[in-house]
Amino acid sequence: MVTTEYSPHKTTIILKPNRSASWLEVKWFISVIGFFVISIALIWSMFGAWVILPFAGLEVGLLGLLMYRVSLNCHAKQVITIASQEIVVECGIKRPTFSWQFAKKDTHLNIIEAETSFDRPKMILSDEKVSLKLGDFLNQNDCNLARDSFKKAGLIEVSNHWWKTH
Repeated sequence: MVTTEYSPHKTTIILKPNRSASWLEVKWFISVIGFFVISIALIWSMFGAWVILPFAGLEVGLLGLLMYRVSLNCHAKQVITIASQEIVVECGIKRPTFSWQFAKKDTHLNIIEAETSFDRPKMILSDEKVSLKLGDFLNQNDCNLARDSFKKAGLIEVSNHWWKTH
Protein backbone atom coordinates (compact mmCIF):
# COMPACT_ATOMS: atom_id res chain seq x y z
CA MET A 1 0.00 0.00 0.00
CA VAL A 2 1.40 3.38 -1.01
CA THR A 3 0.25 6.64 0.56
CA THR A 4 1.62 9.95 -0.66
CA GLU A 5 1.15 13.21 1.21
CA TYR A 6 2.15 16.42 -0.52
CA SER A 7 2.84 19.68 1.27
CA PRO A 8 4.51 22.87 0.00
CA HIS A 9 7.95 22.04 1.37
CA LYS A 10 8.06 18.25 1.48
CA THR A 11 6.56 15.03 0.18
CA THR A 12 5.96 12.07 2.46
CA ILE A 13 5.63 8.61 0.93
CA ILE A 14 4.47 5.80 3.21
CA LEU A 15 5.03 2.20 2.08
CA LYS A 16 3.16 -0.61 3.86
CA PRO A 17 2.39 -4.22 2.91
CA ASN A 18 -1.17 -5.13 2.02
CA ARG A 19 -2.84 -7.01 4.87
CA SER A 20 -5.53 -9.57 4.17
CA ALA A 21 -6.47 -10.01 7.83
CA SER A 22 -6.39 -7.91 10.98
CA TRP A 23 -4.85 -9.21 14.21
CA LEU A 24 -8.35 -9.92 15.56
CA GLU A 25 -9.17 -12.04 12.49
CA VAL A 26 -5.87 -13.91 12.87
CA LYS A 27 -6.69 -14.68 16.52
CA TRP A 28 -10.11 -15.98 15.49
CA PHE A 29 -8.49 -18.20 12.84
CA ILE A 30 -6.01 -19.62 15.37
CA SER A 31 -8.84 -20.21 17.87
CA VAL A 32 -11.05 -22.05 15.36
CA ILE A 33 -8.23 -24.24 14.04
CA GLY A 34 -6.99 -24.85 17.60
CA PHE A 35 -10.49 -25.88 18.73
CA PHE A 36 -10.77 -28.47 15.95
CA VAL A 37 -7.26 -29.86 16.41
CA ILE A 38 -7.60 -30.17 20.19
CA SER A 39 -11.11 -31.66 19.84
CA ILE A 40 -9.87 -34.33 17.46
CA ALA A 41 -6.87 -35.03 19.71
CA LEU A 42 -9.14 -35.39 22.76
CA ILE A 43 -11.40 -37.82 20.89
CA TRP A 44 -8.40 -39.93 19.88
CA SER A 45 -7.06 -39.84 23.44
CA MET A 46 -10.41 -41.21 24.74
CA PHE A 47 -9.83 -44.21 22.46
CA GLY A 48 -6.37 -44.77 23.91
CA ALA A 49 -4.17 -42.75 21.55
CA TRP A 50 -3.20 -40.27 24.28
CA VAL A 51 0.25 -39.77 22.72
CA ILE A 52 -1.36 -37.49 20.15
CA LEU A 53 -2.18 -34.78 22.74
CA PRO A 54 1.31 -33.23 23.02
CA PHE A 55 1.65 -33.15 19.25
CA ALA A 56 -1.72 -31.44 18.88
CA GLY A 57 -0.68 -28.84 21.45
CA LEU A 58 2.62 -28.37 19.65
CA GLU A 59 0.80 -27.97 16.34
CA VAL A 60 -1.55 -25.30 17.70
CA GLY A 61 1.31 -23.50 19.46
CA LEU A 62 3.44 -23.49 16.32
CA LEU A 63 0.51 -22.25 14.24
CA GLY A 64 -0.04 -19.43 16.74
CA LEU A 65 3.63 -18.45 16.74
CA LEU A 66 3.92 -18.43 12.95
CA MET A 67 0.67 -16.52 12.46
CA TYR A 68 1.83 -13.95 15.04
CA ARG A 69 5.16 -13.48 13.23
CA VAL A 70 3.47 -13.10 9.85
CA SER A 71 0.90 -10.67 11.24
CA LEU A 72 3.61 -8.65 12.97
CA ASN A 73 5.67 -8.36 9.78
CA CYS A 74 2.54 -7.26 7.89
CA HIS A 75 2.62 -4.10 10.02
CA ALA A 76 6.05 -3.04 8.74
CA LYS A 77 6.24 0.48 7.41
CA GLN A 78 8.72 2.66 5.54
CA VAL A 79 8.24 6.42 5.69
CA ILE A 80 10.24 8.40 3.14
CA THR A 81 10.20 12.17 3.59
CA ILE A 82 11.57 14.12 0.65
CA ALA A 83 12.33 17.79 1.35
CA SER A 84 14.14 20.32 -0.81
CA GLN A 85 17.62 19.46 0.52
CA GLU A 86 17.35 16.06 2.19
CA ILE A 87 15.61 12.70 2.15
CA VAL A 88 14.81 10.91 5.41
CA VAL A 89 13.96 7.20 5.42
CA GLU A 90 12.43 5.66 8.55
CA CYS A 91 11.70 1.93 8.82
CA GLY A 92 10.05 -0.08 11.54
CA ILE A 93 7.10 -2.13 12.67
CA LYS A 94 5.50 -0.41 15.66
CA ARG A 95 7.85 2.56 15.71
CA PRO A 96 10.86 3.64 13.67
CA THR A 97 13.72 1.27 14.44
CA PHE A 98 15.95 2.50 11.63
CA SER A 99 16.43 5.99 10.23
CA TRP A 100 18.77 7.35 7.59
CA GLN A 101 19.27 10.77 6.03
CA PHE A 102 20.40 11.37 2.46
CA ALA A 103 21.43 14.60 0.76
CA LYS A 104 18.90 14.96 -2.06
CA LYS A 105 21.42 16.24 -4.62
CA ASP A 106 23.60 13.11 -4.19
CA THR A 107 20.76 10.57 -4.05
CA HIS A 108 19.05 8.61 -6.79
CA LEU A 109 16.55 5.77 -7.04
CA ASN A 110 18.04 2.64 -8.62
CA ILE A 111 15.44 0.49 -10.34
CA ILE A 112 16.14 -3.14 -11.17
CA GLU A 113 13.40 -3.95 -13.65
CA ALA A 114 11.37 -7.13 -13.45
CA GLU A 115 12.55 -9.94 -15.70
CA THR A 116 9.09 -11.47 -16.18
CA SER A 117 5.57 -10.07 -16.07
CA PHE A 118 4.97 -11.84 -12.73
CA ASP A 119 7.90 -10.17 -10.96
CA ARG A 120 8.06 -6.65 -9.67
CA PRO A 121 10.80 -4.09 -10.02
CA LYS A 122 13.18 -3.58 -7.11
CA MET A 123 13.75 -0.06 -5.77
CA ILE A 124 17.00 0.94 -4.10
CA LEU A 125 17.66 4.44 -2.75
CA SER A 126 21.39 5.15 -3.10
CA ASP A 127 24.09 7.73 -2.60
CA GLU A 128 27.88 7.32 -2.49
CA LYS A 129 27.85 5.78 0.98
CA VAL A 130 24.80 3.58 1.39
CA SER A 131 22.01 1.83 -0.50
CA LEU A 132 18.61 1.06 1.03
CA LYS A 133 16.01 -1.29 -0.42
CA LEU A 134 12.58 0.25 -0.51
CA GLY A 135 9.25 -1.56 -0.58
CA ASP A 136 10.44 -5.17 -0.60
CA PHE A 137 6.95 -6.08 0.61
CA LEU A 138 5.05 -4.21 -2.14
CA ASN A 139 3.23 -5.93 -4.97
CA GLN A 140 3.78 -4.99 -8.61
CA ASN A 141 1.05 -2.32 -8.83
CA ASP A 142 2.08 -0.69 -5.55
CA CYS A 143 5.70 -0.69 -6.64
CA ASN A 144 4.76 1.21 -9.81
CA LEU A 145 2.70 3.67 -7.73
CA ALA A 146 5.69 4.24 -5.46
CA ARG A 147 7.96 4.83 -8.47
CA ASP A 148 5.54 7.45 -9.79
CA SER A 149 5.42 9.13 -6.38
CA PHE A 150 9.21 9.23 -6.20
CA LYS A 151 9.38 10.78 -9.68
CA LYS A 152 6.80 13.43 -8.77
CA ALA A 153 8.81 14.24 -5.65
CA GLY A 154 11.84 14.99 -7.82
CA LEU A 155 14.04 11.95 -7.29
CA ILE A 156 16.31 10.93 -10.14
CA GLU A 157 15.54 7.41 -11.33
CA VAL A 158 18.25 5.17 -12.78
CA SER A 159 17.08 1.93 -14.37
CA ASN A 160 19.03 -1.13 -15.42
CA HIS A 161 16.80 -1.12 -18.56
CA TRP A 162 17.43 2.53 -19.40
CA TRP A 163 16.38 2.04 -23.03
CA LYS A 164 12.79 1.15 -22.01
CA THR A 165 10.19 3.60 -20.74
CA HIS A 166 8.29 2.99 -17.52
